[in-house]
Amino acid sequence: MSPIPPIRLFALLCLAALPVAGAEPLTSIQAIRSLSVDRARERPPARLDAVTTFYHPDWGVLFVHDGTSAICVGVPEDKRPAKPFGKGTLLKIAGVVSEGEFLPVVIPEAIQENGTGPLPAYAPVSAEELLRPAMDCHPVEVNAVVKGTSFMDQSLVVDLQVDGWPVRALLPQREPLTQLPWQLLERRVTVRGVAGTHFNDQRQMSGRLLFVHGLDAFQIVEEPKTTAQVPVVPVNGLLRVDSALRERVCVRGQATHVVAGRGLYLRDTSGSMFVQTAQPVGIQRGDEVEAEGYPVVTPFRPGLSAVDVKKTGEGAPLVPVDFQAAAQRNSAEQCELVTLTAEFMEMNRAREATTLICRAQGHTFEALLAAPAMPVEEYEPGTRLQLTGICELITDRPLVIPRNATGFRILLREAGDVIVAARPPWWNERHALWVLGGVGAAAVLIAAWALTLQFIVARQSKMIRLQAQQHATLEERQRIARDLHDTLEQELVGVNMLLDSTSKKLNGSNSEATETLDLARRLLRRAREDSRSTIRELRSVSLEQRGLPAAMEELLKPLATAAGAEFRVSVIGTPFRIGGTMETALLRLAQEAVSNAGKHSQAKNIDLRLDYEPGRVALEVCDDGRGFDLEAASAEPGHFGLSGMRERAEKLGGQLRIESHPGRGTRISVSIHLNPVKA
Repeated sequence: MSPIPPIRLFALLCLAALPVAGAEPLTSIQAIRSLSVDRARERPPARLDAVTTFYHPDWGVLFVHDGTSAICVGVPEDKRPAKPFGKGTLLKIAGVVSEGEFLPVVIPEAIQENGTGPLPAYAPVSAEELLRPAMDCHPVEVNAVVKGTSFMDQSLVVDLQVDGWPVRALLPQREPLTQLPWQLLERRVTVRGVAGTHFNDQRQMSGRLLFVHGLDAFQIVEEPKTTAQVPVVPVNGLLRVDSALRERVCVRGQATHVVAGRGLYLRDTSGSMFVQTAQPVGIQRGDEVEAEGYPVVTPFRPGLSAVDVKKTGEGAPLVPVDFQAAAQRNSAEQCELVTLTAEFMEMNRAREATTLICRAQGHTFEALLAAPAMPVEEYEPGTRLQLTGICELITDRPLVIPRNATGFRILLREAGDVIVAARPPWWNERHALWVLGGVGAAAVLIAAWALTLQFIVARQSKMIRLQAQQHATLEERQRIARDLHDTLEQELVGVNMLLDSTSKKLNGSNSEATETLDLARRLLRRAREDSRSTIRELRSVSLEQRGLPAAMEELLKPLATAAGAEFRVSVIGTPFRIGGTMETALLRLAQEAVSNAGKHSQAKNIDLRLDYEPGRVALEVCDDGRGFDLEAASAEPGHFGLSGMRERAEKLGGQLRIESHPGRGTRISVSIHLNPVKA
């Protein structure tokens, strides 16, 4: 069983609320023990007349018995008497009940001594009966074998075996003891005490102990076997088939490690072992030692529960045994002083010990340096360490034999047992990971750069192809413009000259023929204007390169300027491309409107506005000229300008609107609904 932690003294329970006003106090311990947890939390009052069965003055733990049952009383510091309550002291206790942490307990508000009274009977119990949870607080008597003694938490601790079950007995250390009661070691005894309970935070029992008032509670009932002379037995001779049970033996050897309060490791020519003794023995590492006691069963190799340990001389310098981590484990390694070289991996520091996680020959193990030894320095992972210490084999298999050992650990004796054999090379796993991480990051950057470069190259290639196509298109348009100028325009000039010549020859002799010639000449003039406009558009690159607003600025401003008018272009919204055919048609429509304003309206200002909205483009051309009668102009035969603009608007899916009055200028607008095209 692990060492007993300090018993919680119930001090916090003293802060509990006062009992319910007017409630009848409980006067029976059995009634208090029978309370439910919820009822005990109500802090009912209690009045008890009971006799003391155990009291620990340092902890404030008091057990009392009222003749029928027993209970624990948590005595707060301000209620503890100067002279501790003795066993058999009669007490009058007034206080409240608390739910406790295992059973209900009484928190006293007043305690009064009332003489002495008879102690209750100590019921003889077996281990099975002792371990019943309901035995808590009751006085009991058990038969046991004393296996060890030590001092702990203001108490003398006696380790017992009750029918093979380990149980600890705690005695208040009222007077300093300079020597443990070794006379009890390995004796079969009867022990009288009060059953105490280890518990968890869910009100469950997790262990049993005995609260014993004094050493007089131990009665020796059987002495161990003795001989005229204690036999000297080598380490490898303990607990063999012919060994007598509980026979006192003597083991001689050299101390390889001393653990204060626990014992020492001893080596003779046949092997090493652990000698249990909590007695201050004044043994130093390297001393020759003689230990008398009783063999005890411990994993992988027997130990010795010592009754007497003494120094017999100075020993030779200790030489550790070379340890091979990869070798088959054997019993000679258990408790042996060994040395090995290992690679340091990590370190864990705790209050009780510093643990080094190391690796040797493919095996990972722990090297422990127990407090209060000076802690070892910090090491870089990969440092080669020379470790010296006591080897302890470990296993997680049910059959505990050396070949079933699944590992080992090294118990370091002091910080000097750790020596740096070699510092880790710079090129270690951590640095390799750093470099690998850097290379990985560089690879990612290079890959990203390559993808970016690939994207840029693809985009540039696309731009180059587009530029080449645009250049080829522009070249072709220039060629077509030249051909139109050199052929169609010249031919139209020739046709016009023929019409003029024909008109002169007729000289008004035939009015119908003259009208037909005039119409033909007007059509020809219109065709020549269209051809010139087409040639200008073909030779302009503004529409492709700069968009519709810039193209209108470039192509239409000269027309307005030639007519003596100021020309302004305004844009509402964000321009977007709507397709070359539609942009060309809008440009031609605007050109017709500006041309008419310049020729016929005598305008001083011509304003063109483009309005871009999602799915819609609107064109508006306004002038401040003399205007005209819209109905008369529409009825006039051969008025190709207005009809041509209406036809263009209808082809675009829009409708042309013309607003004009004599002397008030003209407004021409068209709105086209469409889907935008990416530029």
